[in-house]
Amino acid sequence: MNDLLIFGASRNSGYLLAQQARAQGLQVAALARPGRGADLARLGVTVIEGDAFHAEDCLRALALTQPRQVVSLLGGKDGTGRRIDEMGNINVIAACEHHGVERALLVSSFGCGDLAPLLSAQAASLLGEALAAKSRAEVRWQQSPLAVTILRPGALSHAEGSGRWQLHDGRHGSGATLARADLALAILALLADVATAGKVLCVSARAAEDGGAGAVL
Repeated sequence: MNDLLIFGASRNSGYLLAQQARAQGLQVAALARPGRGADLARLGVTVIEGDAFHAEDCLRALALTQPRQVVSLLGGKDGTGRRIDEMGNINVIAACEHHGVERALLVSSFGCGDLAPLLSAQAASLLGEALAAKSRAEVRWQQSPLAVTILRPGALSHAEGSGRWQLHDGRHGSGATLARADLALAILALLADVATAGKVLCVSARAAEDGGAGAVL
């Protein structure tokens, strides 16, 4: 049994999540496409090869790893233009339901769902296709009987993490660019807090004068 199974862990925020989780002593597994799991394996992550576009691969990953908790950071397109944001994330939550996981967390995006009117025209034009796909995945996750949390980060950077982040409703938060390393910390904190199950939250950087990390508005 593993503490955490990550979908979308081979790079960027997902890789940093795996790294942080391992640093905290968690047993971590990840689904990765063939040839993309070597760096994860060096962290001590159990790598299951597969493709989240295939529902059977998601089911197999959960069957093999038996995780208590699952996080999906899937996003982007394949070579044919199909968006993993929708299909992959829907496959993940269906597999979670089949195996009855304790907690599931979807990393979506600011501007999804009810926050679409807050986007600038430029952002809506650039990100509209991806946000629409993520929004449809959010709807499916919110319909799940499992303890699900949806997290909508805004702008992300590869800057060094500060350990300072803020949870908010998308309308009253700072909106400041968040380091991906801090997003990883926020995800782990949310998984440890059962009170966040059933919630849709946004996350951004917290200004130094605002005190500690992680307050929920």
